[in-house]
Amino acid sequence: MIEPLLDQQPAALVIANRTLDRAQELAGLFGRGVSACGFEAADAPFDLVINATAASLAGELPPLSPHVFSKDTLAYDMMYGRDTPFLSFARTHGAATADGLGMLVEAGG
Repeated sequence: MIEPLLDQQPAALVIANRTLDRAQELAGLFGRGVSACGFEAADAPFDLVINATAASLAGELPPLSPHVFSKDTLAYDMMYGRDTPFLSFARTHGAATADGLGMLVEAGG
């Protein structure tokens, strides 16, 4: 999922994880302007926030700051078929939202 994002040449790509070491490990696999932080350090608006955690499977919200969302943010949850706490939280903080159904359809086609 990271390579297609990098192919779009974003100004920055940040991987956030509950453990900084794991985020840094993942970022190190890509180089090319990919940085890492713990969830608590992600505290500024992003254009795109992708929830690729297992939190939605459990009906939970990843520990995100509401400041990562703005009216210009698209919040994308890889979970599909239901409104997740992540999507609801993002909408509450002004973001547009989408779920993973489109990705599932494209992967199957």
